[in-house]
Amino acid sequence: MAAAPDDELVETLIGVFMEIDGLFSTTSRGLGLTPQQAQLLCFAQHLQPSFGELATLLHCDKTNITGLVDRLQRRGLLTRQPDPNDRRMTRVHLTPQGEAVTGQFQQAINTTLTTRFSSWPSTQRDSLVHLLQSAATALRP
Repeated sequence: MAAAPDDELVETLIGVFMEIDGLFSTTSRGLGLTPQQAQLLCFAQHLQPSFGELATLLHCDKTNITGLVDRLQRRGLLTRQPDPNDRRMTRVHLTPQGEAVTGQFQQAINTTLTTRFSSWPSTQRDSLVHLLQSAATALRP
């Protein structure tokens, strides 16, 4: 019996997630990071987020963020700094070493994904980008 279209959609999305999650895991571990630490560094590169913002972005409890930040700070990859507009709030900033590690992570992911889709015609890649952008929008709460 063939899978229902909705079942096939769910299975395919989960399959894509698992492949990308595996890529993130392999790449982050190659740099001595957990996947969640790599994600945190990527968010910190552009946002200088607060602990609460990181908890939301990483879909975890705020208490988990403290441990993640502590470990990355001990490695010299980020610092905590008071928010200039609200000194009660602490924001996370990458150090130069954190910028370098984050760049290595992003470059490795970029190279792997670009290589794996390099045989696709540009029109097919453009269609995939459009569909994935729409999917990301649909998945946001």
